[in-house]
Amino acid sequence: MQNLKTGLVVFTFVLILYIIYFKKDKSELKRALKKSLTMFIQNSIRVFAIFVIISLLESFLSKESVGKFLLKLSGLKGILLGELTGAIMMGPTASAYPIARYLFDHGAQAGVVSAFLLSWVMIGMISIPLEYKELGGRFTIMRNILAFFSIVILALIMEVLM
Repeated sequence: MQNLKTGLVVFTFVLILYIIYFKKDKSELKRALKKSLTMFIQNSIRVFAIFVIISLLESFLSKESVGKFLLKLSGLKGILLGELTGAIMMGPTASAYPIARYLFDHGAQAGVVSAFLLSWVMIGMISIPLEYKELGGRFTIMRNILAFFSIVILALIMEVLM
């Protein structure tokens, strides 16, 4: 319900901006509408492709299959593979928590679980093309490299603390 409210607020804000544009300059409004429609279509196609990939991955990668794979691993190797697995998985962060609980319940190390959760949030392999297009190649590459190393460091710290 909160997402609906937020969406309505944003929609209302955009509508108000369009009304202001309409009163100020009708030709500018036409140009803005054309540009926004083009961007909407382009981004809708990209987002649709991302959702298709996510649903395919989720159908093949159940909580149990991911858990069984990660439970076999420990140490730096486990952290790196937990990070890679989390980066490949997509969806709301809340859907990662049941997998993390499954891992803990079956004896996974804190570093592996931390790397999995952190990379789920910080590195999105599937969304990299969209990030690259919207934010640029240099930013995308640097952010993901820094996230990768940060996750390894944080997971190692969690391993020691837990």
